[in-house]
Amino acid sequence: MSKWRRYLYLLLDHSSKENYPLRRIDASTLFCPANQKITPTEIEDARLPAPFISFTASPTAEYGSRVLDFFTLFGRGEGEKKSLVAGADENGLTVMYDLARRTVHNQVRLNEPKDIDAVSLAVGDSLYVIERTPLLRSRCGFEALVYDGEQYNEHDESIWEWRWRRLEPPPYVLAPGYKPTPISAYTVVGGSDIWISTPDIGTYSFSTSAGTWSRAGKWVLPFRGRADYIPECSSWLGFSSRSGLLCSVDLSTASERAKPKVSGVLEEVMQECKGWILSRSYLVRLGSARFCVARFFDRQCNHVTKEGYVYRQRETSVIFTGFVMDLDGPGGSLRMTKHKSRRYMIPDIGIIGIGWVF
Repeated sequence: MSKWRRYLYLLLDHSSKENYPLRRIDASTLFCPANQKITPTEIEDARLPAPFISFTASPTAEYGSRVLDFFTLFGRGEGEKKSLVAGADENGLTVMYDLARRTVHNQVRLNEPKDIDAVSLAVGDSLYVIERTPLLRSRCGFEALVYDGEQYNEHDESIWEWRWRRLEPPPYVLAPGYKPTPISAYTVVGGSDIWISTPDIGTYSFSTSAGTWSRAGKWVLPFRGRADYIPECSSWLGFSSRSGLLCSVDLSTASERAKPKVSGVLEEVMQECKGWILSRSYLVRLGSARFCVARFFDRQCNHVTKEGYVYRQRETSVIFTGFVMDLDGPGGSLRMTKHKSRRYMIPDIGIIGIGWVF
């Protein structure tokens, strides 16, 4: 029997309390038993499990509000087996945590602090991070957290450890007339090339092996945020820039002139979240053709105090949905079968008001 990840990880922004709790979600609760017929079900309301660790910004911060930003899952391992998560404060001090071993690594510092919501991608064993909106003033807005032996101790012995390495910025940032524009979509192609798309600029490719940039095309990737390559179907999965729904794209045929096309939308229109505003989506590959889609929603509600005062308050929830991927017949089109959905209400969402799912 093939194995798949047992847990999902939910990391929340409680920065108003200078606290970022990390919780484990049992992924099996999102899937029906193998011998059970899959039928449409209502969203199940569930209680948040207690956090098993919490993060805080460095108490020795030189300046700033001690807000943390967290990056994607990375580390030494393949696919869903990667277990390291890193977060950085406004001063660039980085903390790393191993989800599988429940251990904290030594702190390292970015060469240059990053703004909140930086783009991050795992390539090989390393973590690549670039400013969401690259700026001309940035000397090293693009960096990689790598594990190497370039540090030496007092006995002149090589010490293998994690460190941030400076990388060249995308060439369009240095072009005359560049206006700071956010990166709209990003992914990894061929296992080693990072593609980023910027509206009105196009798509650029960074070779992690050669350390050089090149232009992939004048077009932009048809995704919103990150897309992931899925070997089982030879396609990239991500959220459509048009509808926000999960879709598949084949990037292997893309060229300077040939714009990649969406080959299929893999979800039905969301009907269960009326009155809520979608703020953030995550796709997590669990292994054995299983996936989780996690979406954060916000809404404004009136609350009445005991004294009769009415005030507006933001409410936040996150919905986890399990999907199983298969092909519609031999050589057929990709299909994602929806299983169960669970909703968690999130209290005390922080100043930035975001969360992360790994």
